Amino acid sequence: MVTVKTMRTAFLVIGLLVLSTSAALAGEVEVLLGISTDFEKQELTLQVASSGCTAKGDFLFEYKDGVLTISRTKKDECKAMESVVSLTYTLKEAGIEANKPFQLGNKLIVNPMLAKVR
Repeated sequence: MVTVKTMRTAFLVIGLLVLSTSAALAGEVEVLLGISTDFEKQELTLQVASSGCTAKGDFLFEYKDGVLTISRTKKDECKAMESVVSLTYTLKEAGIEANKPFQLGNKLIVNPMLAKVR
């Protein structure tokens, strides 16, 4: 027999699973080493820290209220020495328009050795 207490516990567990799954899918806001845009090519290039396993598909772009925020969806767990990787995306992939200003929701750091330290 299912009690009210059992039902509440089940709903609480389901809610926590949904929240943790959403957070995992959203990723962690990336500390960037640099960003540049190219109007003619309609591209945006990110410079990020990598220890050998960073790929273009590891990032998610969110554009909301004029702010572009870039999150890493997959952690780079390789063991190589930190280096700078440049990844190029179309403006469409990034979700921004070439003729509209935007702000960056990410922090920037110059030292790639410290980019992953939080």
